[in-house]
Amino acid sequence: MNNKTAKQILTTYRIKCVLIGLAYAVGVALLCLIMNKSLFIGIAGIVVLAASVKAPYDKITETDLESIIYEDLDPEKFNEILSLGAFKKSVRHQVLGAMSAGDHARVLELTAASEKTTIDPIEICNNLYRRGAVYFERGEYEKLTEINKQFEKLKAKNSKISYVFNNFTVFDKFDAFADEDYEYVVEVCEIDLKENSPKKQNHKMTKINVSFYRAVALYKLERYDEAKTAFEEIIEFAPKMYKAKLSKEFLNLIK
Repeated sequence: MNNKTAKQILTTYRIKCVLIGLAYAVGVALLCLIMNKSLFIGIAGIVVLAASVKAPYDKITETDLESIIYEDLDPEKFNEILSLGAFKKSVRHQVLGAMSAGDHARVLELTAASEKTTIDPIEICNNLYRRGAVYFERGEYEKLTEINKQFEKLKAKNSKISYVFNNFTVFDKFDAFADEDYEYVVEVCEIDLKENSPKKQNHKMTKINVSFYRAVALYKLERYDEAKTAFEEIIEFAPKMYKAKLSKEFLNLIK
């Protein structure tokens, strides 16, 4: 767990960014000197540096900032980091912070703004998921039917990249909840949990989301003992996440 304050984390991140920038500047300077002896090697080296410059920044963003939400599961600290100016232009991170904290109004606001400007089918799909996740957490399952219809239209319109949409298995769960097919939800969630690899950066977030779908489905099936255990495990695993709060509300209904 990262025990530093949000300001300390962001300061460390910015220092690393500056150091990476300096390292690349030195690299470019050295390659410029090499160009005097070998133009080809110098230009090739600069091209390689330019192509690789994004990777180290992405890596420290993942380890220093995104780990607060993906590993520490701490939406409060993550949103504090956002408030300090980090990810100011990143819709993905802003939505992630809002969803993890249960700020549905903010999620819908960001999603609506993104929907006005994006033509990228993957981002359109992400926006459908974001709205669907809000409707699900609100218990507005009837609205998931329309979300699923839009998802199917999007897939049909972009059939050349249909393999990408196959990764969005969450829409199968939305569809099952809309149809009240809770047995199916339990079945696929248990498979998902078994296949959730710890090697993935967001495996903890996946575990929370899938576990919650499963717990709600168990509750709907009136398998209350199993549902109670499932909700308690979510609370223990991620006490600061919004789904822990929702889990407590379901536990109160069971009791």
